[in-house]
Amino acid sequence: MFSVCYVILPFSETAPAEAIRSSLAPFQRGGRDELPADRLAFQDETDWVIRLHEGRFVFTASGRGGLRIEGGDHGWIGPLDIRAVRAEMARRGLTRWEVRFADVEPNLDGFFDRFVRDLERHPGTGRYGRWLNPLGQWDWWDLGGRFDGRIGGDRRQHGRTASGISSGPNPGRSILANIEDAVARALASGPPAAVDVRADDNIEMVSRLLEEARAGRTHAFPGAVLLPPGSVEDRRRWLDSWPAIGPPDALSWLGLPPDAGWEEVVIRAYQRFPEHWAAGVAYHH
Repeated sequence: MFSVCYVILPFSETAPAEAIRSSLAPFQRGGRDELPADRLAFQDETDWVIRLHEGRFVFTASGRGGLRIEGGDHGWIGPLDIRAVRAEMARRGLTRWEVRFADVEPNLDGFFDRFVRDLERHPGTGRYGRWLNPLGQWDWWDLGGRFDGRIGGDRRQHGRTASGISSGPNPGRSILANIEDAVARALASGPPAAVDVRADDNIEMVSRLLEEARAGRTHAFPGAVLLPPGSVEDRRRWLDSWPAIGPPDALSWLGLPPDAGWEEVVIRAYQRFPEHWAAGVAYHH
């Protein structure tokens, strides 16, 4: 999923590209392999493991190694290790397996060891989950990107944008580009034309954005607003409109009620920093 964030920054001696990267850095999504330990917190997913353990499933082998899955918690299987399920079906000589895992492996730890992937036990509590950045919002980002020019009220260019200011290479970004190329080939058209993003099309004075927002102009309201570094704790800096407006304590810091609308939130953020500048950043999350 893509959205656009307006990154609000003060004028300083820091190069603009570095200022944008530094402001966004605390909000990178990731775990042990991507981020240092001091930026991670344990996300407890024990309840999901219990639901998998106690749920009733029907696994049916289909052609070419496929597996149809029915039952469970609204079809969600999350960290269930499908390879382990297939191996157990092969061991039992089954092509259709109706199972409640708690009947096969009553001990929750035993079930976890046999049939759960991508989670680990907390060394202190023994609960199940993963270490992630609790502030994580983006997988990758680009200045402008697919929202090239939006912050200034115009989207001038069409094609695959290429920005010199970005979060850098990312496997997900590469996979998406490959899919786009494959679709283009299937439609007998060439890959999307590369479009160079102009930095000056993707920055704006906050005072100007405030004027545009007060006038009700759509481009002044991004999907998210990132407040300047040091203005407030990092956990309050990322203001988001989806899936819910918040975070709630950031709204209270802005002097707004918990039920404030998104337009109100954006205008109040602009009012706090009218002498700053903002960068329009497209991000994937």
